[in-house]
Amino acid sequence: MIISTGSIALDTTRTPFQTIERALGGAASFFSYCATYFSPVRLVGVVGEDFPAEHWKLLQDKGIDLAGVKKEGRTMFCDWNYHHDLHTREYNKLELNSLASFKPTVPMNWTKTPYVYLGTTLPEQQLSILKQVRNPSFTLMDTIEYYIDHDRKNLDEVIAKVDCVLLNDVEARKYANSANLIKAAKYVLDKGPKMVLIKKGENGCILFTANTILPSAAFPLETIIDPTGAGDSFAGGFLGHIARKGSRDVQTLKEAMAYGHVMGSFAVEDFGLRRLQTLTPGQLQSRYNLYKQMVCF
Repeated sequence: MIISTGSIALDTTRTPFQTIERALGGAASFFSYCATYFSPVRLVGVVGEDFPAEHWKLLQDKGIDLAGVKKEGRTMFCDWNYHHDLHTREYNKLELNSLASFKPTVPMNWTKTPYVYLGTTLPEQQLSILKQVRNPSFTLMDTIEYYIDHDRKNLDEVIAKVDCVLLNDVEARKYANSANLIKAAKYVLDKGPKMVLIKKGENGCILFTANTILPSAAFPLETIIDPTGAGDSFAGGFLGHIARKGSRDVQTLKEAMAYGHVMGSFAVEDFGLRRLQTLTPGQLQSRYNLYKQMVCF
């Protein structure tokens, strides 16, 4: 069982090839949708009174428990353009709306949930979740450059309290003030977490512990439609498999990263959650098996 928290948003995504408006997005949405392939998910978050009923139904029909989602004000809204490389993006508009003042509340009967995902949101909201859960088995957090630059004190406190930190390579270098990713990872580990996962986009990721370095390759794709949510989809596969196995041994971590890459590969094949909506367990397992053959583990 996993508690997922973070943003639930309406995304307008513009690429050189196509635009989709006000689709369901946000860190918590992508993570929760992907993690449900492995484990039951309980979602803590906030949406506005303007949140479309079809988006609510999309999450509900997937089996995600929405008892921890509040409705107040207006839903977070993002509007961005991707460049031709589908890697670099620029914000046209970012409205936190109800997320800015959100006070997360974990339902009392959820406080002993063993696995917790702290998706990208204000560090003080991530801290609030951590204070409400009781002795979780494993906690995973994500963040963005903005909070490294503007809320370092609270971010440091979150990082010190979780088991695993998820950063991309740019964020890791900025946070540690180091160009070298190994040194950056050691810097983060010295803050308190047991693991650091550094994402490198199409070049895969590297997992660091005090005694282990585990690099893994991304699943190669010929067609990428929308990279939005890839990182949170990776996190859904990664933590979902750990929750399913109830283990954090090296073999499980290798499998978890593989499932993370596979979930991320499906997410980018269409806009928003479209591809994930049609994904079957058989398709997921088939691509996972292919990935294992490709990387020989």
